[in-house]
Order: sequence, then structure tokens, then C-alpha cells
Amino acid sequence: MGTRDTALRHPRSSVIDPPPRALSSGRPAPGLRARSSAQGIALAGVLALAAGLRFAALGHNSVWFDEAYVAGLAQAGWQDIVATLRLADAHPPLYYLLMKIWVHLAGTGEAAIRFPSACLSVLSVALTYALTRRFAPGPVGLLSAFLVGVAPFEIMVLTLVLSVERGRRLGWGLYAVLAALMVYTQYLGAVVLVAHGIWVAGWERRHLRAWAGSMVAAVVLYTPWIPSFWYQTVHGNGWPWYRRGAGFLDLGDLFGLLAFGGSLFGMGSYFFPGTQGPAGTLAILLPFLVVLGWGIAALRSQPRTLGIIALPAVVPLAALSALSLAKLTFYPRWCSFVVPFYAMVLAQGMWKIASWDRGRRDLVLALLTVGVLCYNVPVLARYYFDPGFRPYPWRAAAALVEHQIRPGDFILYVNTAAQISLSYYVRDPHPSLTLIPGEASFGAERTGGFTDAEAARLARQHPRVWLIATPPFTAEMQQRLLPALTSAFRVAGQRTY
Repeated sequence: MGTRDTALRHPRSSVIDPPPRALSSGRPAPGLRARSSAQGIALAGVLALAAGLRFAALGHNSVWFDEAYVAGLAQAGWQDIVATLRLADAHPPLYYLLMKIWVHLAGTGEAAIRFPSACLSVLSVALTYALTRRFAPGPVGLLSAFLVGVAPFEIMVLTLVLSVERGRRLGWGLYAVLAALMVYTQYLGAVVLVAHGIWVAGWERRHLRAWAGSMVAAVVLYTPWIPSFWYQTVHGNGWPWYRRGAGFLDLGDLFGLLAFGGSLFGMGSYFFPGTQGPAGTLAILLPFLVVLGWGIAALRSQPRTLGIIALPAVVPLAALSALSLAKLTFYPRWCSFVVPFYAMVLAQGMWKIASWDRGRRDLVLALLTVGVLCYNVPVLARYYFDPGFRPYPWRAAAALVEHQIRPGDFILYVNTAAQISLSYYVRDPHPSLTLIPGEASFGAERTGGFTDAEAARLARQHPRVWLIATPPFTAEMQQRLLPALTSAFRVAGQRTY
């Protein structure tokens, strides 16, 4: 008891138990070498599978608005990118600046603009394994990486753990740089850093000063962007979009996306909310909840480990849920960063269940993995083979326009999303006007309202008008626009995608 008590009180004890090592003073035991080699081969296979799933048919699907917007903005000048984000957007600049470099090298094709994200997604698989190996056996790390690798819904934390374990200034400096880069990429990263602070204050208080120093350094590195962030916040850039359909962040749809990618049994998909009621949602997700419960139970004896896994997921989700009560809408797809943490707890639960019978542990673990794949595979099949799975077929719409448009035709876009998305494919310049939904009257920001006189003037200059509309195009907006157009034009044809 005395030895155990001394070990627990030792000020340099590890935060997270490292993987078991050979006790000999020389080389690792042959059994450990063979096991390590097998795990290395298995990890390579998991990474190859993850890369195959991400890079296969990378350019198959049409772009949607976010991708077209990134491609368009990446072709602007450096200062124009920063100014646009500051004045008319709600995001930090790092991703767009990196994409400008990439677009200059690789172009703006569908596969090209998705390639960096696919590479980072594969990297997240490897980082999930590296973090899991800090506290769990090799098979659990491999299973965690596999679950992230095949997750239809898609780590910074590893650096924090290593900094705490080793207590080196270089590690804390690297953590500060990564912290600043994370918030330069996505504002939600600041909430993840709050979760890290809670973990350090709760379980590693002796490192609290070092963590606080890293945060001060991160703030200094972030100082150049703070005025732009303040401008975005004060002027509410992007908030009118987030207010549509205001309501509580749907945690049921989010959990369905984490568990198997959603879109089955009436569950929400990446783009659209689900139609399944609370009882049905609970029944569908119950197997995953049970396994997660076992994972949490298995980690309950390691509170430090449970904290570093759970807090970076729970704190941001709690913050978003609280903000959604203020009538701001947050889409579940924004929370894809939770996938690695979910996978680590799920893998721990699967390992715990399989360990009930050590003689058949591998068989039970394999059966549980197959059970997860029975959910994942249909969603992946829809992604790759179902043309209706992606709801924005701008490539097909642009092909129709390019085939039928004539010199002198005019394009009337309903909202900026339509203009940016179609322009990604239709590169030839055509006279156009973008109507932006406004609070008072439709198009007030650009045209002072679209009236019969405006339509008559347009008809005198252009024999045909293309009306390109994408949601939101509400009944009220149609009533403001269509009567004016039909007073000067007749409908020659229409097509809905």
C-alpha cells in the first residue's frame, strides 16, 4: 500500500498511462516486437482504407455553395480575401488563405478543391490512433482509427497531452501555435481551448500556469485578426442566415451523424433535418448509446483520460446548444470535429463488452465491428452511388444553361448562393443581377425592389431572362418577384433539380 500511495502522489507521474513497455533494460521482448509490427501493418491498412474512401470519386459530386464560395474567394487577391471575410462573412481567414495557395498550384476543379480536406481527414485518423494509444491497448487504438476512417460524417488534443506529460517549453510553445492556428481556422476552436483549460484546471493544476502562458502567446499570435473578428461580431456578419428556422440544436440528428452518418430510418442527413420523432430516434440510437455507456464506464476509473476525451466534445456542444436557445440555428454538420472523440469512447465500450469473454474477445469484437458497418455501409453506398443524396446538382443545372443560353440573354439570380454556385460552372460572362433577400422588400439591397417598371426595362434590353433560384425562395419572395416578371415576360420553360 505504501508503494502504491507513493506512486500516486509522485509529482512527475504520467497524466495518462502510457502503453506497456518491455521491462528489460535492452531491446523490447520478441513478443512485443511482433505485436508492434502487426499493429503497424494494421494501422497502415486502416489508413489505406480511409484514404481510399476519401479520395475515391473525389470529383464525382457537384459542388455546393460552400465549395463554390471557397473556390471563388481563393482566386481573389490576398487583401481582397481578408477584406471580404471582414466585411461580408463570419469566418476567420486561415483556411481561405491556404486554399489560395493550393488553388494557384492545383486549380479549382471539384477534386482539386476537396483534396486538402481529404488529406487532413486521413491525418485525423492517424492522430486518433496516436491519442488513443496514450491510454488504451493497441486494438482499441486501431478500432478508434478504423471507426473514424469509415465514418461517413467526419486533433490538437494530442499536443496538449504530450505537453502536460513532458512539461517542456518547446511542447507548450507548439501547443500555443496550434491553438492560434485552430482559431484562425474556425471560431469554434476557441471553445475547444476552453475545454482544455477546464481539463488542466481539474486534473493537472500544476501545469495551469504553463497552459495560461500558452494561451497568452496564442492571443498575441491572434492579435492581427482581432479587429476583424470584432467587426464581424458587431455587424452580425452571417447571422441572418443562421436565424432561419431558429430552434434548439438537434442533438438527435447530430448523434445519428456521429453514429452512422445519418440519413437512414428518417434520421437527419448532412444537409437536411430528420423526420423521425424522439421515440424513434432513441430506438435507432439505443445500441450506440449502450456501447457508449460501457465506454464511459470503462474510463470512469481514469478521470483524467475521460476528461481529455469528453470535454473537447461536450463543452462546444453545450455552448452551441445554449446559443441555439437564443434563437440561433446551428447545423449538426458543423460539429464533425466531435467524430474522433466519439470513436474513442465507442471503441473503448466495444473492447469492454468483448472482454467479458476473453476466450472469444476477438470474435465478439469482430461481430460488434460488423454491426457498426451494417449501419455505415448503406450510408456510404448512398454517398457514392445515389445521385439524389447530394441535394445541389449545380453541374447539371449549369450544363442546361450553357446548352440553351443565347447571346443577349440575362440571368436573374435569387440570392448570392445561386449566383456563386452557377458561376463556378458557367464561366462565360453574361449580364446578370443578383437579388438578395432583405428585411423590408425583396431585392431592396441591390435594386430598391423589383417592380413592373424594372421588368419592362429589362424586357426592352434582353429578349430572354433566366431566373436561377435556390433556397431560401419562400412563397412571400415569389409573390414579390414573379408578378413583376410575368407582366413583361412569358414562361418559356422551367426545370427543377
